[in-house]
Amino acid sequence: MFALVCAMVFSVSFSSCSKDDDDETLLYYSLGFSQMDGNFTEAAVIDDAFKEALGVTSDTFTSYPGGDEKIKSNCEKAASKLNKTAFTGSYTYAVSKYTSKGISTVYTWTNPSN
Repeated sequence: MFALVCAMVFSVSFSSCSKDDDDETLLYYSLGFSQMDGNFTEAAVIDDAFKEALGVTSDTFTSYPGGDEKIKSNCEKAASKLNKTAFTGSYTYAVSKYTSKGISTVYTWTNPSN
């Protein structure tokens, strides 16, 4: 009987520990070019548009009010504005999320074909 009680206690302890391991901790967000074949003037316009839409001034930030969905929504605003501009180069701009579980892409924009 004692062995059975000990086994139950250990199984509950281990399952609660593994549940903690399933939690994802946000480390930071990062934004910038994942691909760029163009000039720095156009790149600056693109970078500024995304930073303005997101309300950030640096390439990394540790939190965002509204989380990923708000980031996507604000990036769509920047993309809408940028899609009206004819760029001579080819650009892919991404916002990535770095967590204790790894890296994921929150949003990606690629300029329309010339």
